[in-house]
Amino acid sequence: MPWCPVCKNEYREGIKFCADCQAELVEKLEEESESGPDEAEALRASAAVMFESGEVFPEDEFDGTPTEKPAEYQTYHNSAVQAEDNRTSAYTLFFVGILGFVLDILVFMNVVPVFRSADTTRYFVCGIMGAMFILFIVFGVVSMRNSKILLVQAKSEDTLLSELQKWCRENLHAEQIDAGLFDEDMPEEQKYFKRADKMKEIINNKFLNLDQGLLSHFVDEYYQELFESE
Repeated sequence: MPWCPVCKNEYREGIKFCADCQAELVEKLEEESESGPDEAEALRASAAVMFESGEVFPEDEFDGTPTEKPAEYQTYHNSAVQAEDNRTSAYTLFFVGILGFVLDILVFMNVVPVFRSADTTRYFVCGIMGAMFILFIVFGVVSMRNSKILLVQAKSEDTLLSELQKWCRENLHAEQIDAGLFDEDMPEEQKYFKRADKMKEIINNKFLNLDQGLLSHFVDEYYQELFESE
């Protein structure tokens, strides 16, 4: 049985590359003393270069069938959630900045007797602390402005998602997606990826210049409505 020389995983016959680190499999593992951490790291780096250059895909066969290099996944960041986070940060920065600046002035004027005399140390410390609290207030203003911008984006996203959902309910059906896409005995996980890719292709052809992170988020949710509610 073939083994991965990097992560020491065992694979069945016919597989040529490791699914985790993309290293080329070997028939048997060398002794631990002969394969130190430097050699393992070199193998991993070499495998990563082959993976990025496309030399491993699609010739490698992890499950007995040709595999394409997976597409880069783009994360969806909900603008409404980001707006709320920025607004909360703004309020916190305003509170700390204003309170700290007032306290700094009181210390500087010796209303709060932290320093015994009006020496250079008091001026220096109060100056530095005052500048820091002013920065807090400035960052609060920036966060509040970003929050307003993100709220506008959130409204636009909600409108787009509603439009996508309406169009898909009228034009995108489970039978249409599954037609000739896979064999019935294919595992459910592979069915999901094939269905999701086809859904994205159809939607991209209808709605141009869609944010792919937003599209992936929508497809994940609409997939449940389309297939898992059956």
